Amino acid sequence: MDKHKKILIIFLAIVFAVNIAYSFYFKIPPAVDARAYENIAWNIVQGNGYRESLDVPLNNDNAIIRVGPGYEFFIAGIYSVFGRHYEVVWVIQALLVVLSALMIFLITREIFKTQWSFGAGIAAAALIGLSPDIITLQGMLMTETLGVFSVILAVYVFFRYINYGQRLWLAGLAGICLGLAVLVRTPAAFLFFPMAAYLLFHKKWKDFLIMGFMVFLVLLPWTIRNYNIFHAFIPTNEATGFNLLAGNHSGATGEQDPYPALEQYVQELGYVGANNRATKEALNFVAGSPLEFIKLTAYRASIYFSFARPTGFWFHLNGLSKALTLVFSSIYSVFLFVLGFWGIWKIKDLIDKKNAKLLLWMLIMMPLAVVGIIVETRYRFLIYPFLAIFAGYGFQELINKRLRLGPALYIAGILFLNAGFDILRNLGRIMERIKGL
Repeated sequence: MDKHKKILIIFLAIVFAVNIAYSFYFKIPPAVDARAYENIAWNIVQGNGYRESLDVPLNNDNAIIRVGPGYEFFIAGIYSVFGRHYEVVWVIQALLVVLSALMIFLITREIFKTQWSFGAGIAAAALIGLSPDIITLQGMLMTETLGVFSVILAVYVFFRYINYGQRLWLAGLAGICLGLAVLVRTPAAFLFFPMAAYLLFHKKWKDFLIMGFMVFLVLLPWTIRNYNIFHAFIPTNEATGFNLLAGNHSGATGEQDPYPALEQYVQELGYVGANNRATKEALNFVAGSPLEFIKLTAYRASIYFSFARPTGFWFHLNGLSKALTLVFSSIYSVFLFVLGFWGIWKIKDLIDKKNAKLLLWMLIMMPLAVVGIIVETRYRFLIYPFLAIFAGYGFQELINKRLRLGPALYIAGILFLNAGFDILRNLGRIMERIKGL
């Protein structure tokens, strides 16, 4: 075994140890969203179906507006084999983080090819495997760990398809992986656009059809189930309209603030009717107040890329643990975004730019999927793998002393100015949270 393989194995062992240690140290019980996902999973195992509560009819159950259903079935699968033990979920989620880091390492080789270095791969993998944000969420029963893993898997398979003979079965496998990713986190659906564009541009009609068919096939059983219950086309969940209206109405901030009218709509119309009404109301707002919508979208984009949005305000953290999480998360976001955008800038120096440009389009899809709706810190986790890959390349260029001061300062300056704008715009809320420390 050569030196690099030994280093990679040791690194992955460290990733697993850090993640599993965090989970078993805090032993975080499911709460709020996590409790809902866990309840749904246990009801599936118990034979009660995909539902959050047994006290209401299935067609009026809250489960249909939860993120999913991929994660809930993932937990249900674990419970059906090992029983209702959170510890097993923590171990498996820690392993998913390890696999995510490994695949990021491998994707860097697919992207940068002859200009790849081992250091670039490890740096990119570290930004996923040792991310304070991801470590925190994998210690809970939250969708982000599986969501990040499934997106990375779909991207890895697609680049394997590109680089290794463009075999039809790999196009189909990419479609299956993408379909599963969409079932876990709906914004992953936007990855279909650059993947499809690549296939169509290269006139890979058969490959395009098989990939699209596989995505369709993965989503079909759940769509049929929902149609039989709700008599509506629901390929994932029924939360889009709720989120769209929560982020787009008079007085909205672009974040997930309460909107009392939604509860009234649910009582009057049920979840499907309420979602349809919310969608219509939000679109009317956009059409009637386009400048306000543009302003809110700009605010959401600012939040999405802001250093002032660290992970750390979770119920299981307090005092020193909360302060340390906030500090490490902030430092992490600075490295991820600054080095990531520096790596994007350096695409121009690659001999073969095609894969890097395609990866950039995939990256763009992740904020594009949410900035028109609502943005919270964890909603940007799906961009982390893409930024990490570019950051690994940026780190390599930095180590090789190919850092051009002017462009680097421009990139860092824009990102810090954006964070400053976000802080000034939300100073009251930030001061409130600081006092809470």
